[in-house]
Amino acid sequence: MAGTHARPPAGGASPSSHGPELTRQEAAEYIASLLEGLKLVAHSAQMPFLAYLITVALEEANNEKASGG
Repeated sequence: MAGTHARPPAGGASPSSHGPELTRQEAAEYIASLLEGLKLVAHSAQMPFLAYLITVALEEANNEKASGG
């Protein structure tokens, strides 16, 4: 199955974690890496509308990364 081996950045992605909070940029990088894998899955499963929606979300995550938070 297509996907990614992305892991939450140090600091954790869980609201219940007691470590430092993720920055917007760290969260955007993590989300973008997950969305890349999901986009591949949607394309390979011939789900064009879902792939489109994921692509839109991926573009937003990439914009957040570029803005630096």
